[in-house]
Amino acid sequence: MSNATKGPKALVLQAPGTNCDLESRDALRRAGADAELVPVQDLFAEPERLLRARILMFPGGFAHGDDIASARILANQCRLRLGDSLLRFVDQEGGYVLGICNGFQALVKMGLLPRTGGGPLRQQATLTHNDSGHYECRWVRLKIEQGNCAFLPEGEVFELPIGHGEGKFIPGPDLPEDGGSYTALRYVDDEGNPTQSFPANPNGSLAAIAGMCDETGRVLGMMPHPDRAYLPPHHPLWPSPEAPSDPSGARFFRLLVEAAAKP
Repeated sequence: MSNATKGPKALVLQAPGTNCDLESRDALRRAGADAELVPVQDLFAEPERLLRARILMFPGGFAHGDDIASARILANQCRLRLGDSLLRFVDQEGGYVLGICNGFQALVKMGLLPRTGGGPLRQQATLTHNDSGHYECRWVRLKIEQGNCAFLPEGEVFELPIGHGEGKFIPGPDLPEDGGSYTALRYVDDEGNPTQSFPANPNGSLAAIAGMCDETGRVLGMMPHPDRAYLPPHHPLWPSPEAPSDPSGARFFRLLVEAAAKP
């Protein structure tokens, strides 16, 4: 699919330290979105740009060097300077928000995820240091939960890479221990069962939680990287015939863009 294809408007947020923005834009464009990069300061200065889009993506990286804690500075800035527009984008405009890795950390710490009861922006969970005590970079298997996400098919298993040092999800007291209906993705073993065992669960996330959504199902955050698995050569088995011709990341972005294109 040509990168010139026009479709639902997608904004890929850039912050100091973001390093997965270009491939995220490319993946969205290949999936059919009209995707563009937008520096976070530009969006703070002109938040109405968000309301003309259908997708807002917080890509991976190390926003502001992960000073204080992973994505904490970006999360605080967005809550204070973009919070009202984000809530309008989700609640009134029906927009989709995706946060991957560092972007997931930002969504959780600003309070846009899981945002139980559709309330104000208030942190209700956290992502902290991996149980291994160091950065983990490997491929994992993920199972989509119970149709909680508005665009991911229940029960499907995706194979995606991870790369993070602070990916252990810990729900706060407002959430069930297993994440309940807000859990979108879980780490699974080779038999497709949720697991706490390393390395299938690469960080020790409680209840094997790999991704969360809000009540609308249109805000999704996840630690694994579909933006690093949307072309056949991304897969470690390529060019073997055993490598998938339609990688999980490509399907993921297509499902997102197709959902966002609907009225």
